[in-house]
Amino acid sequence: MKLRIIAGALWVAVICLGAPCVTFAEEITLKNGQKIVGTIVGYEKDMFRVETEYGIALVRKDKVASIQVNKPDAANPQAPQHPASKTIEVKTAPVAAAPETLPSPAPVRPTPAKPPAPTPVAAPPPMPAKPPAPPPPPVSHPLDVPMPAHLQEHVDGNTYFSDTFQFSMYKPPDWKIYEGVPNETGSGIMAMGAEDEQTLLIVDRQVWSGTPKLTSDQVEAKLRQTYQEYHRTSEDAFECDGQTATRRTFTGVLEGTEWHGVAVHVIHGNTVFGIIGLTSAETFQFQQAIFNKIIKTFHFLIPGTPTAALPTLNPAP
Repeated sequence: MKLRIIAGALWVAVICLGAPCVTFAEEITLKNGQKIVGTIVGYEKDMFRVETEYGIALVRKDKVASIQVNKPDAANPQAPQHPASKTIEVKTAPVAAAPETLPSPAPVRPTPAKPPAPTPVAAPPPMPAKPPAPPPPPVSHPLDVPMPAHLQEHVDGNTYFSDTFQFSMYKPPDWKIYEGVPNETGSGIMAMGAEDEQTLLIVDRQVWSGTPKLTSDQVEAKLRQTYQEYHRTSEDAFECDGQTATRRTFTGVLEGTEWHGVAVHVIHGNTVFGIIGLTSAETFQFQQAIFNKIIKTFHFLIPGTPTAALPTLNPAP
């Protein structure tokens, strides 16, 4: 099963990768010049499943000339305009010259009396010794925290819920949930992917002794050990569900196959949750839109809230 090959090597290096939560819309241009505007939500049997304002459209891959992914531009406020300064001339009356006066004779100063001897003053008490500086806080590092014996999870419509770790996210309708992920990976919480097993998304967690660090040279070293011809294509920081997060995209060769991946890592307390999507080089341009939808809906639940009472977090078309 390809899950064991992909996930088994992926967990060595996915702890601290990361990416931005953004909304995308696709403009598909066909070879005959026709344009379809919508959101790609799936890819099957050499056809793209596109959500449009009129419903679901199936577009054959060999009819597509290009696909443009658009995102909204942030409006930049204009700098305020300051009024031009005006120079005011102030006129003053001339000052009359003071009359010339003759110098007065120097006064005769009396001889000062000899001052009395100063009274001895007691020396001030010595200053207390300065207390030593407090020691620096210990450096935060990952901890080896075992996974719970039983993981509770369920799917409601198109939303996946982790009852054990209290988070939810969007699940594509044609994707399946893989069983036994913690036993195969050691740190994975869940995994889901397309039926053809060419696209896979895994969520894992890493507990830290203090404040987690999302940037580390060790992350790059582990990725280079896992993937041949590893190359990081982008990296940036953002907020996911109001939490500090990072996103990286990368390429690499595993078991003779070139894979393209996107890895998002989110800090929640002293735990880092990783959302890692992998797909083949041929389908990455299209499956990246699905990864973005899942990342956009990743949401931490309020502890103690029944998940069945929460709304379904399906992304708007």
